[in-house]
Amino acid sequence: MMKIVVSGYVGKKITGIGRNLISLLNNAKGGTEFVLYANEDMKDVFKFDNANVTVKTYSVSKNSSVGNLLWTTFVFPFKVLSEKADKALIPNFTLLLFKFKPTYVIMHDLIEYNVPNKFSKLKMFYRTKLANPITSRLANRIITVSNNSKKDLMKFLGVKENKIAVIYNGVDQEKFKPVSKDICDRVFESRKWPREYILYAGTIDHPGKNAMSVIQVFERLKESGSYNGQLILAGMPGAGFEVVEEYVNQSKYKDEIIFGGFVTDEELVVLYTCCDVFCFVSLYEGFGIPPLESLACGAKVVVSNTSALPEVVGDLGWKVNPKSLDAIENAVKNALDTPTDEDYKKSVAAHLKEYEWCNLGKCFEKTICM
Repeated sequence: MMKIVVSGYVGKKITGIGRNLISLLNNAKGGTEFVLYANEDMKDVFKFDNANVTVKTYSVSKNSSVGNLLWTTFVFPFKVLSEKADKALIPNFTLLLFKFKPTYVIMHDLIEYNVPNKFSKLKMFYRTKLANPITSRLANRIITVSNNSKKDLMKFLGVKENKIAVIYNGVDQEKFKPVSKDICDRVFESRKWPREYILYAGTIDHPGKNAMSVIQVFERLKESGSYNGQLILAGMPGAGFEVVEEYVNQSKYKDEIIFGGFVTDEELVVLYTCCDVFCFVSLYEGFGIPPLESLACGAKVVVSNTSALPEVVGDLGWKVNPKSLDAIENAVKNALDTPTDEDYKKSVAAHLKEYEWCNLGKCFEKTICM
């Protein structure tokens, strides 16, 4: 049996990177033994159905970015050695300086090369001049989540094509599916949300996720009388949130723009199920999980025609230039006017078969054991 030790630092809370890791390991049931080292204060969220996954902890808090960088860089390689592992896996962005065993790295995207103002100057320097080039060179194999990200790895870091494996993110279709009116009624009553709304879900930042354009398009729809509902922005504040918040506070329609903040998975499923349109026009995505989740819940989607988003939604939804308010507005109008019939639902179901975690987990295990 092959033994693989996994660095389990995925940030301060479980987001896309953490869900990706948990889902891949849960569905890698071919006999490989995985030992995952997690922060002591994150151990409760790492729950696995796969009996081949063991969770061990280390004392650095999830809140210490520097502490986790140091632990992953200088302590983790020795853990791999002491565990007598065959290989190591690092699923989150970090600096790989040395290794004692073949090491696989999951690099979800290279957003820093595509959105110049995404991070501070210091962080941009660290990622583009140190961590990215060093890690990509030392890693034995790189797993990424889309063909678009694969192209970026080859373009910006010079990684050879045969060193990269593409394994899509998946969507939990037992969780993300249309829910009943009773569940929707309960959540809407609890959160005091409107029943008629356009939805954005994701980090509320500026400019990366382009939430500002969604807001401005909503204002246009209200101004022209094309839409009677409201706008819900579901997600936590990110870098540049203050720019978005200040803009909304000055908006003529500020009372109809709702910052939903953190939402539970149940609340998110309800929002996806009941929205009039899901609008996700990010400037860059290495993958883009929210549009996939929203499709699984029956939503109509408008996404950017750039980066990985056209790849993720396939022939479904409306794809637009994220920098053109006219294009986004027209797409949202078309989506509002287009009913979802049985043919559309069948197309969604067929498309989602590519993103079933059970199959992705098998592909992941086969890749990492090569």
